[in-house]
Amino acid sequence: MHSIRRAVSSNSRRLSFSSLRGVETGGRRSVGSGVPLYGQTCSSNIFKYFSSSAFQPPPPNTYNAPAVYDNIPITKNGTVVSSLSIPSSIRKNDPDAVYVVTGASRSMGLEYVKTLLCDSSRAHPSSKIIACCRNPSSAVALHDFLDNACTDEQRNRVQVKKMDVTSDDDISSLAAYIQETTNRVDVLFNVAGVLGNPKTLPGPERNIKQFNKEWFQSQMDVNAIGPMMVTQQLAPFLKVSRKDLKNNVRSESVVVNMSARVGSIGDNMGGLGWHSYRMSKAALNMGTRTLAHELGRSGTWTIALYPGFTDTDMSVPFQTPAMKEKGMVFPVDFTVGRMLDVVENMEKKHSGGMYDWSGIALPF
Repeated sequence: MHSIRRAVSSNSRRLSFSSLRGVETGGRRSVGSGVPLYGQTCSSNIFKYFSSSAFQPPPPNTYNAPAVYDNIPITKNGTVVSSLSIPSSIRKNDPDAVYVVTGASRSMGLEYVKTLLCDSSRAHPSSKIIACCRNPSSAVALHDFLDNACTDEQRNRVQVKKMDVTSDDDISSLAAYIQETTNRVDVLFNVAGVLGNPKTLPGPERNIKQFNKEWFQSQMDVNAIGPMMVTQQLAPFLKVSRKDLKNNVRSESVVVNMSARVGSIGDNMGGLGWHSYRMSKAALNMGTRTLAHELGRSGTWTIALYPGFTDTDMSVPFQTPAMKEKGMVFPVDFTVGRMLDVVENMEKKHSGGMYDWSGIALPF
């Protein structure tokens, strides 16, 4: 492992993905090829990995303002690029790597757990995953996956922890657990978030008349303050020494924040409503960029990701049959796979940026 960076020529900034991950997982395939996109299944037929590989993604988005950051290329001629940034290559080969996922009980958070656990091209088969959710006892989908679709070895790699991102006690307990066990975090996925159901909740608002102070505060607590508090408590474990970086003992760690296009100020050229959600995600974007400057000095990168309109519990109230027919609703496994592609191909110059699922940089 220590020779990975030195094996790359001075004018090359990428490594061949296939040369590092072994052959048992198969290669990444072009989307729409009709075969599993990542060629890996878990132990049970109950869960078939990347079953939506035939999904045809829409063309990349165009945005209404210039982006500050460079794009992160993850596809070429419709095919997923089979390469990784050097830090990602080191991390994928690290059996001691630790991944923390918030909001892991369902939807996108659960999909991150599935991906990291079942696809050895994403994470070392001995790496550890800490799956955090508000109420583990009611996390039916998470436990069903772990109990029925995983080998004992895979199950032992996952630790389910109670954590509400609005609870200081829960966050502190998670930090204490990490200190007592792994004492490190390699990637933090801040996935937990709230949008609302207009049929049952005050938000998302359609106009300023519907703006509600309590609802706005709840949006800020979960979508902006929560990820910052989790990052604050886990920052000591995300820190990577210069010596370890230089000797390729560890790669740079990454904080991944789930953002949204509607949180972009520059791209908002007439969007109506959703005041609370937009403002909470705009705050998260600023936090992501500010953290990049601070944590970058201790070997940690940050990135904000916009997943696109994905088929999750959060988006169900806003889906229509016509949207699904037109391919406007992304399967969750497709979205998570593409966002992981973005993270795996990011470099230092991308830290602090906001990107969509296709690697296109968004304006702030």
